[in-house]
Amino acid sequence: MQEKLTKKAERFIREQKLIEAGERVLVGLSGGADSVCLAAVLHELSDTLSIRLGAFHVNHGIRGKEADADEAFSQKFCETLGIDFYAVHEDVPLYAKEHRIGLEEAGRELRYRAAESLAAGKGYDKIALAHQQNDVAETFLFHLFRGSSVSGLSSIPARRGNIIRPLLFCDREEIEAYLKEKGLSFCVDATNKETEYTRNKIRHHVLSYAGNYVNEGAVRHTAEAAAELGALNEYLFAEAEEICAQAQELSGEVRIPVSALEKKHRVLQDKAVHMLLTKAAGSARDFTRAHVEAVRELCFSQSGKQVSLPYGLTAGRNFEELFIQRVQSGEDAAEEREYLVRVPGEYCIGDAGEKIIFRCFPYKKNAEIPKNEYTKWFDYGKIKGTLRLRTRKEGDRIGMKQGSKSVKALLIEKKIAREERKKRLLLADDEQVLWVPGVRSCDNYRIDEATKTVLEVRMNGGSENEGRGKGTDSGSRNNETGS
Repeated sequence: MQEKLTKKAERFIREQKLIEAGERVLVGLSGGADSVCLAAVLHELSDTLSIRLGAFHVNHGIRGKEADADEAFSQKFCETLGIDFYAVHEDVPLYAKEHRIGLEEAGRELRYRAAESLAAGKGYDKIALAHQQNDVAETFLFHLFRGSSVSGLSSIPARRGNIIRPLLFCDREEIEAYLKEKGLSFCVDATNKETEYTRNKIRHHVLSYAGNYVNEGAVRHTAEAAAELGALNEYLFAEAEEICAQAQELSGEVRIPVSALEKKHRVLQDKAVHMLLTKAAGSARDFTRAHVEAVRELCFSQSGKQVSLPYGLTAGRNFEELFIQRVQSGEDAAEEREYLVRVPGEYCIGDAGEKIIFRCFPYKKNAEIPKNEYTKWFDYGKIKGTLRLRTRKEGDRIGMKQGSKSVKALLIEKKIAREERKKRLLLADDEQVLWVPGVRSCDNYRIDEATKTVLEVRMNGGSENEGRGKGTDSGSRNNETGS
């Protein structure tokens, strides 16, 4: 069984091109059966694939001594295999409360954030997670019951960016059989048996019933359907991109000929409209099926009809064009834009192709902090919640050694024109502004003796000669204050 599973894993990794020779792979290790299997299988394949492994464990601060025991088990397991081990401690209940989200969602967000930070800081190329077919089936049904598009029903991909899932070819039964034959123990999270969480209800009641009374291959068949939908979604995405290529962006307004949409199949119309809305808003969140349908129906309406949308957007038909634009209210209304920042990540922020690049790395004591106005270092551990690139909001202030100052006042002091103030992006977390590029960075995030991880933010590549006259910071970078 063990060689069969290992061989299947190798074939799946190669077919899906999940790992390249010479890469360093960071494994998410909870101590549970799935993650222990993943770490063991990749360890067996490390010479064959020419990879180096590390593992990280996130203690969620929920289950007390039981969680500490899981961490100790995971560390010992890695020591036995000779795998570098990293433990991360998070207060999931506090994060969930502060962000008004459930414990499951909070834990998931913090795990991904920890993984990205460690991978960037420790030099890992890929992050390997232990999702398998049961997880795919549970996610598929979870999205189906709550209402989802084809994209949501596609469930869990084998690869997204630097995150890979090498066990998506097998189910929980195969994993447990592998561990039994190998003589490997694992931790059992008691909360997995509780039915308070929706996913656990699906696992223990819906899928269990389906496997026992409908078809014993229910999990596998559901996962296969999700994979087919994933392939279908990729096809629809490519087709919709061709449609959206006919769109034009002018001064924050997206316009597309009605003819580009009206003769396409409704499924493609919906997909393309959703892509256009995401482009106009800078985010896909908050757009429902009803919003998409309302905009699509404009293709078959008379000229002049409009609909209101989230993010202060409005869509309408103007003769033979469909447009999506932001509604301005008053002469000083901002062109609201917001981008959620993933670290590491690279973001285009202007019409001329300006970029902001984010990465994390361990802080070495007495390291020289860049003086370049294009590159800023912040203490990553001081960041609260989610990083965002966004336009200014009323009441935004930036922290100084003594007190704080209005961002609007700082922009006015720099003699930045009103129109430019509306469009300028700044970097903020859930509590305050970290940096107004070309103006000032916040003193509250400075590097100090307690700093463990540095967040580096580079604009236009961090070069003194790049970006001159490109609008975002031209004419003001040399006078920037703060570090």
